[in-house]
Amino acid sequence: MSAEVLFAVEGVRFAYGTRVVLDVPRLSIRDGGVTVLMGPNGSGKTTLLKLLNGLYPPAAGRILYRGLPLGPDTMPRLRRETVLVHQDPYLFDGSVFGNVSYGLRLRRTPSSETRRRVAEALAAVGLQGFEHRRARRLSGGERQRVAVARALVLDPQVLFLDEPTASVDAASTDLIEAVVRRAAAAARCVILSSHHQGFAYRMADRLVCLADGRVVPGGENILKGSVEAADGMFTYFRTGAGLLRCPAQEGEFTTAVLPLEDVILSKGEIQSSAQNQFEGTVTAVESGDHTIRVTLDCGFPVRALVTGYSRATLGIEPGARFYATFKASAIRLY
Repeated sequence: MSAEVLFAVEGVRFAYGTRVVLDVPRLSIRDGGVTVLMGPNGSGKTTLLKLLNGLYPPAAGRILYRGLPLGPDTMPRLRRETVLVHQDPYLFDGSVFGNVSYGLRLRRTPSSETRRRVAEALAAVGLQGFEHRRARRLSGGERQRVAVARALVLDPQVLFLDEPTASVDAASTDLIEAVVRRAAAAARCVILSSHHQGFAYRMADRLVCLADGRVVPGGENILKGSVEAADGMFTYFRTGAGLLRCPAQEGEFTTAVLPLEDVILSKGEIQSSAQNQFEGTVTAVESGDHTIRVTLDCGFPVRALVTGYSRATLGIEPGARFYATFKASAIRLY
């Protein structure tokens, strides 16, 4: 059974004065896993996060949380169950312990439980033993991790993260990625924004692409898996029942990214220099503005772009069998 819809966005618009910065006719975000809002600066990612978190009211339309419209009756529940970590989080003057324990003190949590939960949250972000450090004297990456710990200590059902790796070092980025994975594994829903493609691809169970305040179709296949083998010619990446030949490179990778425009569909096998060819069944055909998106089940999902002419002449319809062919060099590993 698929996860329930956590947030439903219906006809939502938001503006600063007369300037519309977000216009989303319809968007559903399901519970569980990691949903990444990806797009360049100014695309509307942060605005959408704050609308979902109830910090901004929409100028038009409505947002439903667990099937109920956000409003005076549902806002208390949203506040109890969700926490937003801002891109530039504000830390109080004082100790790390004082910052991380702040929300628990407001909830009148017993001191022994508070100490335990603060210690666990700091350990989760790699800051064990930092309780008595001055929060504002920490590095940028450490301050960001304190803010994440302050959110985790409340055990939210939904964790919002706004550009969590935008201004942190590589070590902090690795730790934040690990925290996001653990949070999702613990049945929390993580919704985060990022303009950093590599981070977004690695983290996302679902990817929502934004541009100029609108949700736009993604232009790439994002395939989760792992490296199975490597030699001097290729890295072999396992995703579902498929073994992809990718450019030879060293490292541990969890995501393969393949542009839709690099996938060729054919009725039969084709002889070419392309090193990847898989037979599959068409499961979906979606018409866009100028192209058609075709999804094949090849033991893993593969999407391709075709023209209306190609669809008509090849007979591309759900249930039909086709081959998907693409070069190893078209794949990027993250």
